[in-house]
Amino acid sequence: MPAMSIAYAVTVGAGVLAVDQLAAYMPGGWVDVLGAASLVLCVMTIAVWLRAAWRRRRDRLGRRALLWAGGAIGPALVAVFAILVLVQNAQIASEISGADVHLTRPLIVSLPRPPGTKLLYQRPGLADTESISEDFSAQNLNAIVPFYEAALAKDGWVEDKASATTSIVWFTKGAYLLSVAIDPPSSGYTLTVDRVNSTLLTSPSPSATATP
Repeated sequence: MPAMSIAYAVTVGAGVLAVDQLAAYMPGGWVDVLGAASLVLCVMTIAVWLRAAWRRRRDRLGRRALLWAGGAIGPALVAVFAILVLVQNAQIASEISGADVHLTRPLIVSLPRPPGTKLLYQRPGLADTESISEDFSAQNLNAIVPFYEAALAKDGWVEDKASATTSIVWFTKGAYLLSVAIDPPSSGYTLTVDRVNSTLLTSPSPSATATP
């Protein structure tokens, strides 16, 4: 059937692309793509084999019908495994990308960008935080930190001078923390903005319990 052949080709192509992207450690929901492709492929295979089994049974070829029906057990097990992977990955994704970014996303989007940079990916941080990160590619990594040092100072950000000689440079502005992490092997850098709980900023430091 031409339609089934096209569906198989598209599904296999999506699975191969997902494997290639995962092997290259590319960001994105490629695990979900691979799981969904595997699930769809198994469901189509089960449908084809059960249809073949029904035809053999209709032609009074009972043994061949059982062989075709029994062959569908393998794809069914793989389909169950794919469903479990998708469910587990959804649960993990809700934890590792469950940050509340209604305040930090507009802030990180409004930050200036050095010339010659390109946004690759934006991702929320862990659940129960307000962290958000953006990955960039850059033509000249040596110019990234000086650019942000000059641009952020004009906008009220204060640099942690002790971090100026490290690969991650930190800036603060009120309750917000901003880090610029340079990654020479990837020819890129990562911006991360987080908001510290205001109660932590205003709560007094714990003191030793007074002895009677």
